[in-house]
Amino acid sequence: MQTLWPRIRNYLFLAVAVGLIYIVFKDVDFAWMWNEIKQANFAWIGLSIVCGIMAMASRAYRWKLLLEPLGYKPGFLHLFYGVSIGYFANIALPRMGEVVRCTILNQTDNVPVNQSFGTVILERVIDVVMLFGLIGLVVFTRYDLFGDFFMKEFFSGKIGGLSKLMERYGLLLLLLGLALLLALIVFIYLVRGPWKNKGIVKKVSGFLAGIGDGLITLFKMKRKWAFLFHTLFIWGNYFLMTWVCVYSYEPTAGLGPFDGLFLMVVGGLGMTAPVQGGFGAFHYLVEKALMIYQINPSINPLSGAELRPGLVFATIVHTGQFVMTVVLGALSLMAFTLFRRKKSNHEPASNP
Repeated sequence: MQTLWPRIRNYLFLAVAVGLIYIVFKDVDFAWMWNEIKQANFAWIGLSIVCGIMAMASRAYRWKLLLEPLGYKPGFLHLFYGVSIGYFANIALPRMGEVVRCTILNQTDNVPVNQSFGTVILERVIDVVMLFGLIGLVVFTRYDLFGDFFMKEFFSGKIGGLSKLMERYGLLLLLLGLALLLALIVFIYLVRGPWKNKGIVKKVSGFLAGIGDGLITLFKMKRKWAFLFHTLFIWGNYFLMTWVCVYSYEPTAGLGPFDGLFLMVVGGLGMTAPVQGGFGAFHYLVEKALMIYQINPSINPLSGAELRPGLVFATIVHTGQFVMTVVLGALSLMAFTLFRRKKSNHEPASNP
């Protein structure tokens, strides 16, 4: 069952992605859409890809800063391999990229997976803080324009559903929460007491301790200003990746920098959906966001199909990011394979 569940989960994510793509694209006039894409200014798309590569390189260097307090100094290229192959892996298996990049670094520089995984978790926490900070900035700066969008698309249904859930099952959920808390306290007592030296418990405790070491590296880091710079640099490039794309397509060319920030935040939320590469979710949310600017669908009077410029823009942006991820991931995977082959050829043969 333990080996079956990951397969079921991945197929489920794939089914959700396929379903979202179908829902988003089912009524589109594809001949018109393809003609619109061909007329886009691909110089801006190329600049967006350059910004994406710089963000990825900066993320690799920032990872190096997190690993230094643990006593590891892997090469920058190895870190870049891990980051780019991790993004590549996320296209096939959502959320697997974090594990993959740690495995890559373990094979190139012998960094324990549990410790590097702790630093990756820390990175993800920082990314979530940045994303929600930008959501707050966008909403409170122009609440009249963006507040209603976020409430309608993200929060209103969830708040209403949570309210109904608490009305029906509030007491049961409270008792369940208390039971889980008690079970956790008992478990911690057993792990730290009678079960402390049990084989499996000892291994799990060691693994969790390594993750804990990775999580607290932020407080041990000597180059905190460099870490802050790279964090802002990464997110600055994420912003530029979206903003410069608005100039590639005529219906969005009149949008300004703050509008680009709004679209980046919405697209970022779409990319966090647990589906392969944000397919479907990214397109749906970005198209909905562009309707604020009256970039709305219309109907082709001849075919009856929908003409959706917002979806064209979302497709242009997402495809550029997708191509960048696949190309860098594939090249990094090839370079990593050559490195492993060269390393194995130089390792002394074991005695029979």
